Amino acid sequence: MKKTLIVLSLLAAFGHAYGKEVQVTGEASVSATGSPLAIQSSAKAQAKLAAVSNAVNIMLGPDATKDPAVASQLQSIASQVTNDRIIKSDGAVAGNEYVMSVTLALDDKEFRKLLSDMGLASNTSTTRSFSILAIMDEFFTTPTDLKAPLEELEEFSHEKGKSFKDKSVSAKSAKQANASSASDASSVDARASSNAKVSGSYDTRVDASGKMSAQGAARDSDGAASFSGSRSASFSGRDKGQLSGERSDAASYKEAQASSRSDASAKSGASVSAKNVASEEHDNVRYKKLVKYQPQNRGPEKTSQTYNALKGQLQDYDIKVLDNDLFKSRYFKNKPITIDQMQNSQELAKYVAYAKQDAKADFFMVGTSIIIDSGKNAATGETTCTGVMSVKTYSTASGEDIASETTSETGAGLNPNDCAGNVAKKLASFGGSTISARVQDYWKRRNTYGKEYILTLKGSSLPLMTRMAFAKAIKSVPGVVKDVQRSSSDTEYQVVVTYKGSDPIDQAVAMNLASQSAFANLDSRTDGDQVTLCLASCASMASKAPSGKKK
Repeated sequence: MKKTLIVLSLLAAFGHAYGKEVQVTGEASVSATGSPLAIQSSAKAQAKLAAVSNAVNIMLGPDATKDPAVASQLQSIASQVTNDRIIKSDGAVAGNEYVMSVTLALDDKEFRKLLSDMGLASNTSTTRSFSILAIMDEFFTTPTDLKAPLEELEEFSHEKGKSFKDKSVSAKSAKQANASSASDASSVDARASSNAKVSGSYDTRVDASGKMSAQGAARDSDGAASFSGSRSASFSGRDKGQLSGERSDAASYKEAQASSRSDASAKSGASVSAKNVASEEHDNVRYKKLVKYQPQNRGPEKTSQTYNALKGQLQDYDIKVLDNDLFKSRYFKNKPITIDQMQNSQELAKYVAYAKQDAKADFFMVGTSIIIDSGKNAATGETTCTGVMSVKTYSTASGEDIASETTSETGAGLNPNDCAGNVAKKLASFGGSTISARVQDYWKRRNTYGKEYILTLKGSSLPLMTRMAFAKAIKSVPGVVKDVQRSSSDTEYQVVVTYKGSDPIDQAVAMNLASQSAFANLDSRTDGDQVTLCLASCASMASKAPSGKKK
């Protein structure tokens, strides 16, 4: 072979049963001298090897095949990729050479597993070092269609009738009423007698208009004259007083009551009879119509079939997944909560912090799947349904998103539950392989280009020379490929570092500063990609602000 040309194309094909399909193309040229069959066979084998080499670089990094450990096993890897994976091959003579192009369709999951089994998946081992806590709610419902209501309820009632009432008053009741009236009069008479505190003699006259006047002398214990009755009047003077009113004294009230009782007795005689008749006729018509267009929200299913299938996909890609059930029950206890409630409150931030501290989860995966029962297929008699799954994965330390995906699928089954299970598997199969590949690619890029860290140097006093010494030490750390200053002050210096070394970055920086007396008591704390270095104890600096006051 005189010349080998590798051409790369990476495409995601939909609907693959196992994992994401990756198409890679390899091109090779061989001498056109010899048997045509032998020339074609040799060119095809060389082009296939070139395609496999290209696939290895896609999975492990752009320079993976330059590693002697990988290069020595390329031929073995190519031999395990069967020829039925070749979906296209073209050959032509160009001068004294025969040029062949071969396109392979590789299952992403299977090929990654092959590399891992051969001990070549370096980014896979890195991925295993960082765990993901996954949580997902699943909803099983029916579609909302305003033109096709799920349920209609009509109620009609007609009521027609009459009613009659007759109220009478008996003789005994009349007597009791007269007795009550007499009792009321006696009570008034008693109150009038008790309220009168006037002693003396009076001359009472009634004129033609019916007005009464009285003259006389009266005294009370204080020497002031007074009079009390149903209508009160008063006069003053030690010897004489004048009283006026319209039949308002107690005596007049007694006479009126006595007269009233006498008239009542005369009219009623020995008995009283009275009637109060009330009749009613009604004709009532009632009509009620209730239309339901969608079912009541029952909340998420107790078991998420999509979640279980998704975890299986992640495990196939050798991704470390922490099951959420244990940690969720420990955190929420007897207070069940849905993802929707969590995301629309402060609970999500609290739970992510809890997951990082208690579950030691580096990443948090949250998702929702909605499976809709579409009814029976008239042609097949099977239950049909559709599903939508949305998942996102981000760092619990910085919130950096590393893998998100939304996918939809359709399916059928013998009944609604069977259909929901089939759709859940399809959602997890495609969505899970896509998410898993993105997680693996994230760590491949970190291994290839380095991982970003935010380094913060803190101290009660950071003069310029100290900050310069720190910046110089970072630049000389093996594995640091880039550093960008973010902020600088007399108490804090912060820089973003891209690092691809094997040692922990805080230790690598400390090693470069060990010989400088200003950093003799250097301390550090690491939380994900946040690295803090302190000139004194980080614990004491965390409890106090630079001014010396507590935060």
